[in-house]
Order: sequence, then C-alpha cells, then structure tokens
Amino acid sequence: MTENISLQAFFFRSMAVNRQLNAEDPGPTQQTIDSFSPDARDQAGAMGKVYELLYCLENSIRELVESTLREAYGPQDWWIKGVDEMIRKGADKRAADDAKARWHSPRGNSQLAYVDFPQYGEIILSRWDLFEPLLGDQTWVTAYFAELNRTRRALAHTGRLTGADVERMDIRVRDWLRVVG
Repeated sequence: MTENISLQAFFFRSMAVNRQLNAEDPGPTQQTIDSFSPDARDQAGAMGKVYELLYCLENSIRELVESTLREAYGPQDWWIKGVDEMIRKGADKRAADDAKARWHSPRGNSQLAYVDFPQYGEIILSRWDLFEPLLGDQTWVTAYFAELNRTRRALAHTGRLTGADVERMDIRVRDWLRVVG
C-alpha cells in the first residue's frame, strides 16, 4: 500500500515538474483584463510602472544588505550574526508559512525575502558600522525607510498613488541610486 502511495506521489511530482518545464507563462489574458472597467485598467497600468520601480528598489536594498552582511560575517553566519533575532524569527515564521503553500512559488532565494520593508532599515541601523561608509547618515536612512514604507504599503495593497506620490517615489529611488552608486 505505501509503495502505491509513494509511486503515486512520484508520478504526480513528475507530472508537475514536466508541466513546469514545458509551460510558458502566458500572464493574464487580455480577455480577462478587459473584464474590468476602463478606469480600473488605466489605474493598473499607471501603477504598474510605479510597482516596477518599487520592485527594483526593494531588490537593490535586499542585495546591498545581504552582500554587506555576507562580506562581514561570511556566507554561513551572515543571517545569524548580522540580523537581530526578532527580525529573524518573524522572517523564519513567514518562510515556514509560505512553505506550507506548496502550490505557490517562494518569495525568493534569500531569507531577506521574508523581511518586512522597514526592517531593512532596522538591519542597516543595527549594523551601522558596516553601512556607514556607504550610506553616511543615520537620520537619512531612518527617514528614507519611514517615508518609502508609506508609499510601498499603498502600492502593495493596490492603492492608488497621486501624481505627487509617484514623483516623490521616483525622486527617492534616484536618491538611493545616487547614494549607493
């Protein structure tokens, strides 16, 4: 009986892997998108570019934090030595919760993918000796993450940003790029 279950599980996994390897990601079909009002589609299109900006920024921050901590503490110890326990526990809990949803792809390959956006700022500030040569001003870092988190929350929860919000975000992203090079 257990052989049949194991064999069945093997076949289902094999079929899933084959589907994944052979599948092209078609994305949402135009017919599905057209089901929504023109106003909703226009807003989604406008917010799509802002989301792209946020996506690039957040991944840039994540890469900077992880590479800095890996360089300081090594590839095995960076997570334990570089990230405070409360942040690690929260991230580990989210990662474990996501792992239960086997039908869904993981957020990313790094434990930092499970850290909340404002916590990147907390990690940077808690290891300021490592980040000061690059970022220079703790007050700027604190204000930066607090301000951007407001915009990020609105965008992540499908809120609509005003033109001023979008312009502010663009300026803040350019500030980040200017500071980190």
